[in-house]
Amino acid sequence: MPDEATEIIALRATEQRFPPYDAAHGTPEPMVRRLLTLRLPKGEATFEQTDYGHAGRFNQWEPRGIATPLQPRTEELRAVCAALSALL
Repeated sequence: MPDEATEIIALRATEQRFPPYDAAHGTPEPMVRRLLTLRLPKGEATFEQTDYGHAGRFNQWEPRGIATPLQPRTEELRAVCAALSALL
């Protein structure tokens, strides 16, 4: 009989839309902000992506909190975020 299933990775993606001149960005264009959180056995990593400064064209994913054991893998985690972007 198999062991109980163990979660090895969980993803959570959210997207926020801000109107022009919102206090969050202050630019004349609307802005989109995406947050992607990856939960792994060694901790969580959260990355942010926005289209700040050029509406509709997203910037690179930036870390917004990475558990210490995952920090050496920041670039691999960023690559996961980039790969998932195609699905968003």
